Amino acid sequence: MSRVETLLRQFRTLKLPVPAGEKIQFSGAGDDDVYNLTAPFQCGDTSVIAARVEPRNSELSQVKFFAFDGVRQCELLPDAPVFALQDPFFARIGEEFIFGGVSVEPADDTSGRLRWKTVLYRGTDLYSLRPFFIGPEGMKDIRPVGLPDGKVLLFTRPQGETGGRGTIGYILLDSLEDLTLGKIAQATLLQGQVAAEEWCGVNAAYVLDGHQIGVLEHVARFDAQGHRNYYACSFIFNYQTYHRTALKIIAERNQFKPGAAKRADLEDVIFPGGLCITESSVPRLYCGTSDCEAQWIGINNPFL
Repeated sequence: MSRVETLLRQFRTLKLPVPAGEKIQFSGAGDDDVYNLTAPFQCGDTSVIAARVEPRNSELSQVKFFAFDGVRQCELLPDAPVFALQDPFFARIGEEFIFGGVSVEPADDTSGRLRWKTVLYRGTDLYSLRPFFIGPEGMKDIRPVGLPDGKVLLFTRPQGETGGRGTIGYILLDSLEDLTLGKIAQATLLQGQVAAEEWCGVNAAYVLDGHQIGVLEHVARFDAQGHRNYYACSFIFNYQTYHRTALKIIAERNQFKPGAAKRADLEDVIFPGGLCITESSVPRLYCGTSDCEAQWIGINNPFL
């Protein structure tokens, strides 16, 4: 039975009003599509978004950094680094800025297949980033979370014999220096989030009160036509007891503005990049939509 279908029915039963939101416009990227963005983060006095930039007919992308006006306009930062990556993410661990994405290259054959690895960088800001870890081949969605006691909670997403189409794992590390391929292989899997033919992965995670981590993730499936359906989800994870709350869908594609799609099988796709939650405004969820545009919508706080 489809676990994603059950979650979707539960979400639609809420009958939430159509949320306010905006399509984000990017200048400085030419004719390329810009999507699968991070939530905004501060670099000095500038609000910055990192996003995936690529031609419509390609998946060999670059990650570029843009100054964000807080509503709908992004302008390329001309002096910022450019990375040959997909699907950027960031975290702050101690005094360091941690940045990462998925490195993609053709397989060593003539099949046209791609292979990928998650690459992590560290620095004091985006201008001083240097690579420090490359994940195992075939694994996306590796996400480190800095904890108040100095330790690091690491989310993983194995595929294949261990993780099927994609299952979330977790492991507690003493520090970033403890991050190795061996440690990733030892991660405990979160069983039962989706059915065997479906997949999921962590997109971002946030330290809450009382040893709790708010987790933003995606769940996905193929529908009867072979098209991909992606949804934004959340749950809360206690890194001391390893208890987790029930997974829930918090957004689907039709809540966002209509727009183009990279391909017909990607129309019903949102890829959550991050959340902005403040006391003074409605929480915002930032997503790539249909693998070619970037948008945000206002949502209820998914961790309350």
